[in-house]
Amino acid sequence: MLSSIVSAQSAQDVIDTNGCLACHAVASKKAAPAFAGIGMRNKRFEGADAKATIINSIKNGSKGKYPMFADSAMPAYPGLSDADLNAVADYILAQSSKAKGHGGGQGGGMGRGMR
Repeated sequence: MLSSIVSAQSAQDVIDTNGCLACHAVASKKAAPAFAGIGMRNKRFEGADAKATIINSIKNGSKGKYPMFADSAMPAYPGLSDADLNAVADYILAQSSKAKGHGGGQGGGMGRGMR
């Protein structure tokens, strides 16, 4: 249990340091999808590859994954360490239970879309 507390704190530090909350929120949409929706969508469509998919999007950036945010682009963060990338991806996946419509098929515009 202690390791998840440490990871969550580490993830929060990375999120704060890199300004992630300027575009994302935990459970509501802003200029980009909520962490909860990102976690839910990736668990649902990527299954066992969900964490790797999130890490790839953080590290390399992405555009077009979420139809509701098709005009927004996620910038790349190639300078983050593997530990930071893992901590943030774990944090995002852990937020999936806070997503609106989780389990009901309602993705709030977060359908499969492009990768």
